[in-house]
Amino acid sequence: MSKDWRSILRFALLGLAIAGAFFGYFETDPPPASSMSFWTAGASLVLCPGSLLFVTAFDIEPQTSAFVVMWLIIGLINVGLYAVIGAAYVGLRKKRDGVATS
Repeated sequence: MSKDWRSILRFALLGLAIAGAFFGYFETDPPPASSMSFWTAGASLVLCPGSLLFVTAFDIEPQTSAFVVMWLIIGLINVGLYAVIGAAYVGLRKKRDGVATS
């Protein structure tokens, strides 16, 4: 596997790990009135843009199969998005290195 593909794969795995971390936190069913829950929900909207699809899904409760499926979808979206970001990073790095060597 080339260095470029490894970089893209690392970005994709980072996206999956971020979604997994948020899933793990929200699976514990934190109290909604706590400031930690508020900040974590905001961070999940920024770091997991796929969660915007489920903002209005108030009836999905933690510790249910629907919750797991929801976060699986968010994780897959995150993997794709972070892979695209990784590919952009690799492209910009190649472009920079190409300019520096010419």
